[in-house]
Amino acid sequence: REQVAEVLRAASQLVDDRPLVMGSQAILGTYEEDALPPSATMSMEVDVAFLDDRARVKADLVTGAIGEDSSFHQLRGYYAEGIHVDSATLPAGWRDRPITQHVPAGPNGPGVLASFLERHDLVVAKLAAFREKDVRFVAELATAGLIDLQIARERLDNTALHPVARQRAEGLLETLGNRTTKHRVETHDAIDFDAPDPQTDVDRRRASRRRPPDPPVPHEPPSHGPSIN
Repeated sequence: REQVAEVLRAASQLVDDRPLVMGSQAILGTYEEDALPPSATMSMEVDVAFLDDRARVKADLVTGAIGEDSSFHQLRGYYAEGIHVDSATLPAGWRDRPITQHVPAGPNGPGVLASFLERHDLVVAKLAAFREKDVRFVAELATAGLIDLQIARERLDNTALHPVARQRAEGLLETLGNRTTKHRVETHDAIDFDAPDPQTDVDRRRASRRRPPDPPVPHEPPSHGPSIN
């Protein structure tokens, strides 16, 4: 999270505009890092865009100054990729849903306001791209219960996609939904090994009916210990 904060502080000093995180790191706008699967935040690249950047001037400035192979990258081991908002396939209305966060001040600059793509819009962008890393990202968020698959389906329905891309995206969501349902059923039906076994109780009662009664114990006079006078 601090790495993303450093990138955003640096980007804000380069461009007088609020940065928008659009790649996988955008999930940090919704969840703390320790709530996420490790692979969800392991990317060295932070995709940074600006809502008002039709000519890509701002994106190019970010890539040139703090992008891959820049001194920023060489010094820190991570970097920014300036992108245009149209480079991602997103649902209708996505511009109304970014998550705004305050990035605190740090060693490389003052605090700034930054926006992060809303998590289900991010999922749709990943489903549209459908690279191996994108599929893994969506699957791990779904498995961890960090996205609502129904909302993802609704957002997908409101996204302009090629029929083939839509089919594979819908197929993945269906698979993840079935997997999640199966996990809930298996958890609900899990065996409680500490619970009594009904069949054992039945066998015990049958055995007690078949067993002959114990012989009577002969009566003996009570014994008296030594008296204390």
